[in-house]
Amino acid sequence: MRRRQFVHALAGLAAAGFSVATRAKIPRLRIGVVGGGIVGASIAWRLAEAGADVVQFERTAPGAGATRNSFAWLNAFVADRHYQALRLASIAVYRELDELLGLGITWGGYLNWARDEAEAATVSANAAQLAGTAVPTRSLTPAEFANLNPVIAPGPIAAALYSAIDGHLDPVHATLQLLAQARRHGARLQCPCEVQGLDMRSGHLRSVQTSGGVVPLDRLVVAAGVDTPRLLEMAGFKLRLRHAPGFLAHSTPAPLQVRSVCDAPAGLSFKQMADGTLVGTDSPEPPDLPVHASIREGAIDFPDDAIRALHGNRALDKIKAFLPGARAAALDRVTLGFRPMPTDGFPVIGHVPGAPDLYVAVTHSGVTLAPILGMHVRSELLHERELSALAPYRPGRFAQRG
Repeated sequence: MRRRQFVHALAGLAAAGFSVATRAKIPRLRIGVVGGGIVGASIAWRLAEAGADVVQFERTAPGAGATRNSFAWLNAFVADRHYQALRLASIAVYRELDELLGLGITWGGYLNWARDEAEAATVSANAAQLAGTAVPTRSLTPAEFANLNPVIAPGPIAAALYSAIDGHLDPVHATLQLLAQARRHGARLQCPCEVQGLDMRSGHLRSVQTSGGVVPLDRLVVAAGVDTPRLLEMAGFKLRLRHAPGFLAHSTPAPLQVRSVCDAPAGLSFKQMADGTLVGTDSPEPPDLPVHASIREGAIDFPDDAIRALHGNRALDKIKAFLPGARAAALDRVTLGFRPMPTDGFPVIGHVPGAPDLYVAVTHSGVTLAPILGMHVRSELLHERELSALAPYRPGRFAQRG
């Protein structure tokens, strides 16, 4: 190798976060990643980039599960400071990746407003979550709200806040970009391919049985969203996730009106994609009504198209009431997703107790956390060091819950 080529190679390794000495010590582990959503894609990329021999298993299609049905709001609105710091770190990585990979993130911030004093308490509570951080929210008067967002017809404003750091994206597009990077570094995607069994010997992984055959592996990362408990059960570890269905109405494209993610009165959340599509919901979960009983109990679709359209049009009509310039938009589709929600609301990240070759990464807010999880999981698997940034989220906290 010529000296100039060698110097360029060193620079490339340094840019990836590795010294030559560190890279030389990393064994070429055969690592499987189960799940082709945004979290799995980020992990596969970072592992392959660092030199691991990566094969990724996706049961249906890339980004087809919780990723496709995510509202995809990048934010740090949580009360727990440690968890908040993790989210803020991931948003900072997104800033870099957006430019590097062309993720198309809309960095329009976040608006939250209330029409009366009862709702104003929620706005104040949201502002308190970021108070004291490097990125506090800004309170808005009605006049400031109008100047910042003249296209929105907010109605009476009892309280309003603006967070400048938030963004939103097309989660499937972002996932495909991450998968492309993984392939660029040698990762192989097997799709459709279902993991059906684990060959464990004395707690250690030998191979996985898939719908496409047996694949020998040294490590396995389970980043399979709501399918995670089934896979961990194969290794004798029980992990419960809370059943958390949620729907989103998607409109036909409308003239661009707003770049911010908006939390409006009466529980309405909406955003507008770069192509003009309005996306939003007026209920975080299906109301507790007889017609929704099956959805509230299991991962099934709406009972019929009429119920689906009813929910979609109701939410879209509420969105258009705040955006007069978008009132010609029509309902295009309604998605019903099932969020991978740990029972305590926090991520589950780390080696599986009793099965050290298995590693789990499951969380709600997977879209927000994907970039930082990719980097942290790489460090823990390839550098074999436990990171304090992930210490509170270990699966062992559920080990005694059965």
